[in-house]
Parts: sequence; C-alpha cells; structure tokens
Amino acid sequence: MIITWDNISEVNRRIKERDLAYKVHLSDACGGQSMWIESMDKANHFDNLDELNDLIKAYFSEIHAEVEFSWDKKSFWSKDRSLIF
Repeated sequence: MIITWDNISEVNRRIKERDLAYKVHLSDACGGQSMWIESMDKANHFDNLDELNDLIKAYFSEIHAEVEFSWDKKSFWSKDRSLIF
C-alpha cells in the first residue's frame, strides 16, 4: 500500500488534537516508503510513544493498512509493500 501525504497530514492532525508533542514525516525513496517520528518537545524527549504508536496503528487500521515499528518505536513502515492505493 502506498502511504500518501494526505495520510501523513491526517495522522499529524490527530496527534495535535491529542496534544502529543510529535510530528510524523514521510520518506519516499526507490527502496520504499518509511515514516519517522520527530519530537516537538524542546528537550527532544520521546515520552508517551506507546500512546502515539497506538494512535498511528489505529489510524492506519481505519484505512486498511498495517504498520510495523522499529525497535525504538521512532520509525515505522507499511507491512504491505505492494503498490495498491
């Protein structure tokens, strides 16, 4: 599945709505897409990542996509690497 800029915008809207100090970014390259999480906290803390990751999983589940997180929970990607929109 292809993750669109609109998907990332919606995730970031929901993050802001919950007052979580993070922003999700999309990296798109020949090898595939990946998303990474930026802490918007001045001290660059990564607290509440479980809450953030649950929000991200829930959103992508709504659009019938499944995501997988890195070991540190600061980046993720679609499990389905096909080109289905």
